[in-house]
Amino acid sequence: MRASGMPPIPNLGSDGLTDDIRGYRDGIEVYHVNYRGQRNSEGIEINDSTQRGVYDTEGQFRWVGIRLGNTPAWVQDRVGYRGGEQAGTRRGIVMRTRDHTGQVSEVIWQTY
Repeated sequence: MRASGMPPIPNLGSDGLTDDIRGYRDGIEVYHVNYRGQRNSEGIEINDSTQRGVYDTEGQFRWVGIRLGNTPAWVQDRVGYRGGEQAGTRRGIVMRTRDHTGQVSEVIWQTY
């Protein structure tokens, strides 16, 4: 029982979050870009260990491997990747956030 005048207890999902909080969390998209293309006598040798950050159904964060060429266009645009095998190094974190209405509020590319 609850005392009168108390707010209702929020409905929590299996991950322990309310729908509102889960919406904010899921509005964050993050990629760890680690791409290197090096010219050699046979063309360009690619080393690509790019990863996408995801939350599973229990709310646990993990990294999933993805090739830079398979990331969304907004990631490729921000890091300067034009498709195909390219020489050069791109290394950093790219993140996009959405506000409570679902509109993109910020895209960050931080190299290291």
